[in-house]
Amino acid sequence: MKRFVVGLLATVGLLALVLVGGAALAAWWLLPARPALPERMVLMLDLRERLDEAPGGDPFELLGLAAAPTFTDVILALEAAGRDPRVKGLLARLGGEGPGLAQSEELRAAVAQLRAQGKFAYAYADSFGEFGPGTRGYYLATAFEQIHLQPIGSLGLTGILIETPLLRGLLDQLGIVPTGGKRGPYKTAADLFMESELTPAHEQVLESLAGSLDEQIRHGIEAGRALDPALVERLIDDGPYLALEAQQAGLVDRLSYWDEIVAQAERQAGPGSALVGLADYGGALEVPDDAPVVALIRGVGQIQRGNSDYGPAGGWVMGGDTVAGALAAAADDPEVEAILFRIDSGGGSAVASETIGHQVRRAVERGKPVIVSMGDVAASGGYWIAMDATTIVAAAGTLTGSIGVFAGKPVLDELWRELGVGWGRVQRGANADMWSTLSDYDARARARLDAFLDQTYEAFLAGVARGRALPESAVLKAAEGRVWTGAQAQELGLVDELGGFARALEVAREAIGLEPGRPLELRAFPPTGAPWQQVLELLGGGPLGLGAAASWLQWLRAPGALSAPPLLLR
Repeated sequence: MKRFVVGLLATVGLLALVLVGGAALAAWWLLPARPALPERMVLMLDLRERLDEAPGGDPFELLGLAAAPTFTDVILALEAAGRDPRVKGLLARLGGEGPGLAQSEELRAAVAQLRAQGKFAYAYADSFGEFGPGTRGYYLATAFEQIHLQPIGSLGLTGILIETPLLRGLLDQLGIVPTGGKRGPYKTAADLFMESELTPAHEQVLESLAGSLDEQIRHGIEAGRALDPALVERLIDDGPYLALEAQQAGLVDRLSYWDEIVAQAERQAGPGSALVGLADYGGALEVPDDAPVVALIRGVGQIQRGNSDYGPAGGWVMGGDTVAGALAAAADDPEVEAILFRIDSGGGSAVASETIGHQVRRAVERGKPVIVSMGDVAASGGYWIAMDATTIVAAAGTLTGSIGVFAGKPVLDELWRELGVGWGRVQRGANADMWSTLSDYDARARARLDAFLDQTYEAFLAGVARGRALPESAVLKAAEGRVWTGAQAQELGLVDELGGFARALEVAREAIGLEPGRPLELRAFPPTGAPWQQVLELLGGGPLGLGAAASWLQWLRAPGALSAPPLLLR
C-alpha cells in the first residue's frame, strides 16, 4: 500500500509539472507585445481588495490569466501618470475594506499628488460595506475629487474596532496547556495562547493603537471632505448611513451607477479618450537605458529560515536565505547605487531575522544606502530586519516596533489521554525531552529556555540602539514588546520619516544625488524570471510538485515527532 501511494504521488507530481509547465511555455509565447498607449486616457484602478506587496504567488497570474499589479506597481504607475500629459484622470472602484490603513495612506498621498498635477480623480463604490464596516474604504475614498455611491448602497462609517482572539479557555477545554516565556510585558502575541482575557498591558497597547489610528482616519476625512473636526466626530458616531443619508451629510457627492460615472469620466477627459487599466499603463512604460539603478527587495510575510515560499494557505513566507541573498547580491552589484527594501511582515524566526539583518548592515558598510519602506506591518522580526537601515520610512498607520521575544510549546499530554492515546518513550540526556509536547519544561530546561530568550532580547535591544543611534534609556522606553503606529514610532526615534513608498523612493534618489522626479531603474532582487520559469519554481514546492512528492516519500518512510518551535519575534 505504501509503495502504491508513493508511486501515485510521484506520478501526479510529474504530470502536474508537465502540464503546467507546458501551459506556462505556451502562455509565454502567446504573451502580447508591450501595449501602445492612446493619446488621451483615463486610468482605471480596482481598490476593493488589498494589493499584494509581492508578485508571483498565483500560478494563473504568472500565466497572464489573472495578472494583478503589486502595490509598488500601482504607486509607480500613479507617479508616472502625474507627469504624463496623455493621462487626464483616474477612476477607481472601492469597497468597505480594501487596502490596509498604511497602504490606504500611501494611496491617498499618490492620488493627492496626481490631482495636484491637474488630473481629475473619481472614486466609485457600490457600497462601503454591505451590513459590515466601511470606514477604511471610505478613508481612502476621501482623497478623491468626487465620491460616487450606488443609490442602494450604504456607507459603513463606524470608526475603529480592534478585536483579538484569546484561546486559553478553548485550549484548557481541549487539554492543551501552553507553556513558554517572553521578554517584554507588552509582547502580546503570546497572549493569544496564554490568556483568556485581556491583560492590563494588552489593553493598554490596543487602546493606544486605536487612538492613533482613529486620529489618522478623522484627520483624513476632515481634510478630504473639508469638514469640521467636531462634525466628523458626530458623523462617525451616527453611522452607518444609507446612500441618500450619506449624500445629504456631505460624505459622498453623487448617487450613481458604474456606467454613469464611467460616462462622466470619459466626458471629462474629452473626445477620443480611452479607458486604460493602470496595470496595462504601467506595463507600457519604459525606463531609459542610462537611468541609475536602485535595487528593489521585498520582504513579505512571516519570517522563516531557508527560502521564501508561497504558503499553502495563501500569502508569502519570507525566507531568511532568499532575502539575505538578494541583499548580498544587490550590495555586490556595481550597477546598484542604493537599495530600497520594502517590508510587510509581523515577524517570525529570530535567527532568520538576524540572517537578513546582517546583510542590511553589510550593504550599508559597503557604501550602499539601504532605504526601508514599511508597509501595513513591520513589527518584531519585521522591525529587526529594518533597524540597521540607512533610513526608515513608515506610514503613519504602519504597525511597527514590538521589540521583544517569546517562545514556547503546547503541552498535549492531557489531550492525548482524553483521546485514549498512550505514549512510551526513553531518553538519553537530561534535556532530551525539552521540546517534547508531552511534558512541561522542568527547572533545568526552563533555565536553558530563559538563556535563549535573554540572549535574543538583549541582541534586539542592542541592535536598535546601534541602528537607530538611540541611548539605552530610549530603547527601553520603546521596547518591552510594545507595538506602535508609524506616527508614534517616529516620535520615539524608531522611524526616521513618515511617508510611503513614493517618499522612500525620493529618499533613495537623494541618497545617490539624483534630482527629484528623474527616472531611475528599480531592479528587482532576486530577479523575476519569465512566467514559465516562475511556474516551474512554484510547482516544484507546491502540493502537487515533485518536491512535495519527495517530502511525502520521506514522511512515509520515517514518520517523526513535531519539530521544536523557533524563537518568535512577533
